Amino acid sequence: AINDILDQQGDEIFANATTNVLDRFTPFIAPGELIVGFNFGDGEFYDGYIPEDTPRMREVMRESHISDADADRFFATQVRFRSSNFTDGRNLIDPKTVPLTQAEREMQTEWTAIGRCICHNHSVIGYERVLSLGFEGLLAEVDAYIAKKGESPLYVAARRVCESALSMGEKYAEEAERLLEMGDPAYRAEDLSRIVECCRRVPRYGARTFLEAVQSLWFAHVINTWEDNINANSLGRLDQMLYPYYSADIARGVLTREEAFEIICCLWLKLYRDYDVQQSAIGGTNPDGTSAVNDLSYMMLDATEGLDFVRCLSVRYGRATERAFLRRALEVVGHVQKGVPFFFNDDVMIPALMAKGIREEDAYNYTQLGCVETLIPGKTNPHAVTGETNLLKAIEYVLMDGKSMAYPDFSPGLQTGAPESLATYAQFYDAVMRQVEHILDLTCSQVAKYCDACVAPKAYKSLLTEGCLASGRDFNEKGAVYDYYQIMLGGIPNLADSLLVIKKKVYEERRLTLCELRDVLLNDFPDEAQRAEFVYKVSKFGNDIDEVDAIAVAITNFACDVLDRLEPKYERSFHAQPFTFLWMLDHGAHSAASADGRHRGEPIAYSVSPMQGRDFNGLTAVLNSIAKLPTKRTPGSTSAIVEVDPKLFTDRNLDAITDILIGASVQGLSNVQFNVVDADTLIDAQQHPERYNNLAVRVSGFSQRFNLLPKELQNSIIGRTKHLCI
Repeated sequence: AINDILDQQGDEIFANATTNVLDRFTPFIAPGELIVGFNFGDGEFYDGYIPEDTPRMREVMRESHISDADADRFFATQVRFRSSNFTDGRNLIDPKTVPLTQAEREMQTEWTAIGRCICHNHSVIGYERVLSLGFEGLLAEVDAYIAKKGESPLYVAARRVCESALSMGEKYAEEAERLLEMGDPAYRAEDLSRIVECCRRVPRYGARTFLEAVQSLWFAHVINTWEDNINANSLGRLDQMLYPYYSADIARGVLTREEAFEIICCLWLKLYRDYDVQQSAIGGTNPDGTSAVNDLSYMMLDATEGLDFVRCLSVRYGRATERAFLRRALEVVGHVQKGVPFFFNDDVMIPALMAKGIREEDAYNYTQLGCVETLIPGKTNPHAVTGETNLLKAIEYVLMDGKSMAYPDFSPGLQTGAPESLATYAQFYDAVMRQVEHILDLTCSQVAKYCDACVAPKAYKSLLTEGCLASGRDFNEKGAVYDYYQIMLGGIPNLADSLLVIKKKVYEERRLTLCELRDVLLNDFPDEAQRAEFVYKVSKFGNDIDEVDAIAVAITNFACDVLDRLEPKYERSFHAQPFTFLWMLDHGAHSAASADGRHRGEPIAYSVSPMQGRDFNGLTAVLNSIAKLPTKRTPGSTSAIVEVDPKLFTDRNLDAITDILIGASVQGLSNVQFNVVDADTLIDAQQHPERYNNLAVRVSGFSQRFNLLPKELQNSIIGRTKHLCI
């Protein structure tokens, strides 16, 4: 019954939760603020959108001014939802409606092929529309659709959100006036007066000034995070969005660059979180081929360096980008040493998006959400990290004729024949690729099943995502202009390294048979000398050696071909995304030893970065290897983290590092993130965390304070090569 109601009125029901918060929140202004308003959550509700009634949750609710009586009603409702088996927590899916096959469930268990439907957060909505129209203008648009098409649950829900959002700023204006009347010495009268003037206008009406634009943007973002949490709800191309307001104020003489910088710093402070994937992008290329870098691009780099905390920021660049801007961005990486900003190559990313049907003018406006996931702001439901694979498992399934090495009772793979029947390397390689295709097929199958079952209406996202109101379909009902599904390709470096070892040691040198190799891996390298030979006597991806790099290229091309072939089967657009997030730990934990010399249970490689400790030939070599990959076929971005010793990443070497980045980008480098820290510092930080409270590192598409990471993740980062030479 609940599912039937949600199918008919889901947008209205879920919009009521958002509007209830908008109608009843208590405004709070801290001394010294110029940008007001708070989003909240910060992990409290992240893994359970229907939380348990615990003392801690009661405390959180009281802190948020929710009465015990309201909390009682809330938890009573959640009991009814749980008893209906309506939700699995995050994705609001009835598990009984997702009929997975036995092979799909087994692959899920051993982290080979995982399909999910991320239908919360992971968005960049059309914030520009709030800045230009305000909620009065948006309300008028909704009313026009109602007049044209009639009422629907989506239109009614969008209208309610607009109506409740109208007075958001006015509540803060009234609070600022109250504080002015009190004459509290902790507050500056000038600041409060500016808040009153600004919030009397936005977000009800369109912004006229730079301050109003930033405040309106922040209010709009807060509502987005109230609808479905902070995690990976990102902001888009901030320098492009805000520049017209900045330049107009500068031209009129009502704003100085110093005042604008202070406002940007205030926004950075508002966005700060321990775990921050509220992404924003700066720089980039215009559709006419010119550079999009402006004053705010530099100012946002300055704010990131000056505040010296983790602020998730990416830099877009291309052939037209000023070398001085790219050098300045790299300088901030070296000075801040927190893995920010990170870099995306327009000359690769834009063609990759266009190849998947994104219109040219939209492709030039791409941005990132969360970690490295790519989308068109205000037009896209990207279903980020929807499909997840560990392609290294393909070799396990070939050596076991479809069975699992890690789970002896599982047979999730294809039967490709007994190992002794694969007489040539070509036959073995073909069998591995058949398993790769099988893994991808089962992943996409799960994605389709989960996303068909997902019920998570998003009235606010629909309001600010082009296509939803026009089509009358919700954000999570394929209403967006672009609705695609990102499939994570994990284990490519390990698979390439392993295939070359097998080619050399089994088929060329005849040092052992496939059956003997199978036994070695099942027993996790009983002979350490043999493992060392596999590691050090055969070339590894990440050292600019064509023989092994070509295998990685072939694997990636094959995976992209498979995803293209699967699109009509599952009636979805699949975007290849060689990215592992943190899950390289889980993939490794559920994998047997592998022919590249990796022990059982050890992590696999992070995304397309070389396997930890296997890149021996310097910074240029690792970037060259990654740049060889078919990056124009991977619009989800080809993520890589490169570790550089601080002794190399110094101001005196910046010109050389800039040249290296530009050179690799011309060859095809898609995305790169730099960690500037030495292994000794990390080891000491692990042993004495109290001494390194501000030490942050690039983890996997996001930066985090090192002492907040679990030990196994710390060990993985310590194990990455810290490049000391170019």
